Amino acid sequence: MSVYGMTSVTVGVSDMDESLGLFRDVMGLQVESDGEAPRALLDAWGLPEHATARLVELSCRGYPVGHLRLAQYSPAPSEAVRLDHGPGAMDSSTDIGPKAIDFYVPPPMTAAVDAITGAGYAFRSEPIYYEVGDLVTEECLFSGPDGVPALLMLGHRHPPESMRELPSGVPFSEIATTSVICSDPEAARHLYCDALGLEPGTDAWVPEENLDLARRLTGVRSCTGIHFLLVCAPGEPSGKLLFVHFAGVPIKRLAGRMRPGKLGVNLFSYTASDLDATLEKACEAGGTLLRGPAQVGETRVALLLGANEELLELTEEG
Repeated sequence: MSVYGMTSVTVGVSDMDESLGLFRDVMGLQVESDGEAPRALLDAWGLPEHATARLVELSCRGYPVGHLRLAQYSPAPSEAVRLDHGPGAMDSSTDIGPKAIDFYVPPPMTAAVDAITGAGYAFRSEPIYYEVGDLVTEECLFSGPDGVPALLMLGHRHPPESMRELPSGVPFSEIATTSVICSDPEAARHLYCDALGLEPGTDAWVPEENLDLARRLTGVRSCTGIHFLLVCAPGEPSGKLLFVHFAGVPIKRLAGRMRPGKLGVNLFSYTASDLDATLEKACEAGGTLLRGPAQVGETRVALLLGANEELLELTEEG
């Protein structure tokens, strides 16, 4: 295996206290670390010399994968990675690039919805129950801090390799999955499975009888079909990537948008046992080395751009 994870998702926020009010206080994620980002890391991310960042990393009771790393930057960002809903929306739900961070919840779904709504966040869809491939799932989408899309999932029939059993009393999981709107599922499969060593899970078109439900969930009424490709580290049910392909819609790419220093989803983080070999294989499979490798403390960090405008932070395993 070339990489392990996803260890964390970095999300840029404008107000750390407000964001912690949701993710820590309402959703029950626990703070693993809270402090200023080292200058070497900000340099590796390509941020200007005068920039600083407070980073707060949260987990689900210490689970090592699927952490949420909140980043509050100074100077304050003026650009969002994705803004496809609500006032000021300038992007489309089908634009190629990162989409939503996903959390599992225990039944009933209404308890999680009530908790999020009570915290002042609005849902984009009602809970929708549907089937795709071998999965039976119930999902609903809400707008989190700074409009970042966040999905709640209740796995009515999800295999153990894609959904871990939550500890008793846990109301929300770690980031179980992160979705990316995808122009070419085959290109994603080649990079993540053939080069990076992840395993494919669900790889299927939404059945015709469930297509209208999936359109309601995603807010994409015009597509002629929806394809899901799930990839994950072997034996790891969380930290998955879900590539969503909409057929029959115009293609616009969020080019250059998924970057540190912006609001929304900035980075997908993985560890690599051999960073140089991993980068070589990834670039041969369609990835683009954006920055690095750069020395950060006792390890090295590189930024790799995928085929669907997604940005990976690869850290060499120490």
